[in-house]
Amino acid sequence: MSKKSKKKTSITISVTAALILVIAAIILDSRFRLVTTEYELLCRDLPSAFDGYRVVQLSDLHGAEFGESNIRLLKKVEEATPDIIALTGDFISAAADVEHLRPFLKELVKLAPVYFVSGNHDWASGSIDKLAALLDELGIVYLRNDYVTLSRGGESIILAGVEDPNGWAGMPKPDRVADTIRAEYPNSFVLLLAHRNYWVERYPDLDVDLILCGHGHGGIVRLPVLGGLIGTNFNLLPEFDSGLYSGTHYEMLVSRGLGNSILIPRFLNNGEIVVAVLRCE
Repeated sequence: MSKKSKKKTSITISVTAALILVIAAIILDSRFRLVTTEYELLCRDLPSAFDGYRVVQLSDLHGAEFGESNIRLLKKVEEATPDIIALTGDFISAAADVEHLRPFLKELVKLAPVYFVSGNHDWASGSIDKLAALLDELGIVYLRNDYVTLSRGGESIILAGVEDPNGWAGMPKPDRVADTIRAEYPNSFVLLLAHRNYWVERYPDLDVDLILCGHGHGGIVRLPVLGGLIGTNFNLLPEFDSGLYSGTHYEMLVSRGLGNSILIPRFLNNGEIVVAVLRCE
């Protein structure tokens, strides 16, 4: 081999090795470094007592761990000073994840009231009943196509939650849940927790004010300008992968989530803690 060929080969090997190291570093960063994204949301019909109300949303953990017993995740949530914490599904992918969650959730409830809605993997794990029992034991409210009233300064809003469609057949549909709420609270601000991110497509006229959801994992691989590249169903350039979207009546805030459920690693896509700060319009 000539000196010129040897030099060219050496350069190729060096560039390839450097590229592999950069890609590996990005993958590791995406897997282990957490980011917090805060949205200030102008909300029509929000009572003045709730101006500045902070909802911290966690989604799609999939059994991932950020430090022992998720200590780094707990610290990030604490720093976000939540009024409530919303867990929007897919916290387990297997039966073993239920007890794995216990230490984390036990500490999480000390920070603020916690509310949970199910995701498709929570049901697919076959351990939804064990998860529900753990949530109940720890004082976490599992919203199963129902709602609660949140009070502050003598005023109130409605917090609702719908089960994932992977749940039991015959469950009430989201529009029925919304109709039930509106029959009793026709003028109240309604915050809906859900797992899947297809609401603008499936239920554009749903009579709620704000939806918090996840499911899309931020498109798993994120690219500058383009955003999410791969949907959780392996569709290219998925819609509603991250951020704020508008339906006819409501706004929909989609979390990029924390963990992963497929073999393709998250890339340029750090685990995300979402903070929704409610503001009076």
